[in-house]
Amino acid sequence: ALEYYEKSLKIKEEIGDKKGVSATYNHIGLNNFYQGNYEKALEYYEKCLKIDEELGDKSGIGKSYVNIGILYSKNGNNEKAIEYYEKTLKIFEELGNKSGMGATLGNIGVIYADQSNYEKAIEYYEKSLKIFEEIGDKKKMGASYNNIGNIYKNQGNYEKALEYYEKSLK
Repeated sequence: ALEYYEKSLKIKEEIGDKKGVSATYNHIGLNNFYQGNYEKALEYYEKCLKIDEELGDKSGIGKSYVNIGILYSKNGNNEKAIEYYEKTLKIFEELGNKSGMGATLGNIGVIYADQSNYEKAIEYYEKSLKIFEEIGDKKKMGASYNNIGNIYKNQGNYEKALEYYEKSLK
């Protein structure tokens, strides 16, 4: 995949397709991320972000921010991850991208859940759930219910966990 992305990148650079270059940088970053090459992934996400900023592409900026946030989260740098998720959230709010907002709130919830800050995790999962209910995204509603169920399970509240797991299943 990287070989073909590099070929694609050369062509897009030659024809001056900045948006295409940005997208290719993102794909190369994702590819490196999936291979565990986090430093290289960050390098390409930042290249992508720089072009998106030059182009004024707010949607692209938001996607770059979320990718960088996920990378920091994966590396255990939760403070930096939340910083980038908050930047993402602001952009998605400006764009009215409710699906992106819901996903980002869920990502913040995951960080708090990993830190065993269950109160904050539920707070963010519920915010995420509310948005997915508003837009009628049943798949993501199910994931939100499941996440909340996991928190209650981790707290030993199996009755409440089962309630949310059943909502997720439904």
